[in-house]
Amino acid sequence: MNSILFSSRRVLAPAWPMLFSACRHQVSVKRSVMSALSNVPTAYRKAKRVGRGPSSGKGKTSGRGMNGQKQKESVHPWFEGGQTPLHKTLPKIGFTNNFAQDLVKLNLGRLQEWIDKGRIDPSKPVTMKHLLDSRACRGIKDGVKLLADGKENFKTPLNITVSRASKEAIKCIEELGGTVTTKYYNRLALRALLRPQYFSTLPLESRPIRRRDIEYYKNSEVRGYLSKPEPRTEKANA
Repeated sequence: MNSILFSSRRVLAPAWPMLFSACRHQVSVKRSVMSALSNVPTAYRKAKRVGRGPSSGKGKTSGRGMNGQKQKESVHPWFEGGQTPLHKTLPKIGFTNNFAQDLVKLNLGRLQEWIDKGRIDPSKPVTMKHLLDSRACRGIKDGVKLLADGKENFKTPLNITVSRASKEAIKCIEELGGTVTTKYYNRLALRALLRPQYFSTLPLESRPIRRRDIEYYKNSEVRGYLSKPEPRTEKANA
């Protein structure tokens, strides 16, 4: 072992001066480059110093002139010279609902078409992730709403979970032996459902906070996941 180390040192010993000289050369090159750096004249502009006396060129009125509206204060860009501005002339039409949800609409006709093409497996529970991966729905932001358009062509029982669903769509699926569940997802929980690969640890499921959301998902008519199951009435044995 000692002979091997000795031989390796004898082989590597002549190379050390070359390595040090190469390092010194690189450092000297970097220093020469750094010392030669200078500002580009067109890359910067000197600040305009105003109010520094007559000899500065911008003294007294600081380049604003003697009179005029701009001499005392600035003018906002939508000022129209004193006449009634356009945003006050035109009437207000409509409003923006800050509580509206951007739900993607999914009709039963499109769902049946995707099942016929084999892009959705009806034998397994269908979630909004399956709808996104199969491209049945695109750009899901706040959830998916199931609608009954094309219900005359729908003929496949399945178990599906969406954000909201119409009563006609629920009735059509349940008549075929399937189930519909409406479940609440906030933005974080929905992103974790649709793209779990972006999370090292999946967040816990959130519950609705707003009163209207709580009332909706507690409603058994829309098959809310917070609704209590109806008690089963069993006939007494005679």
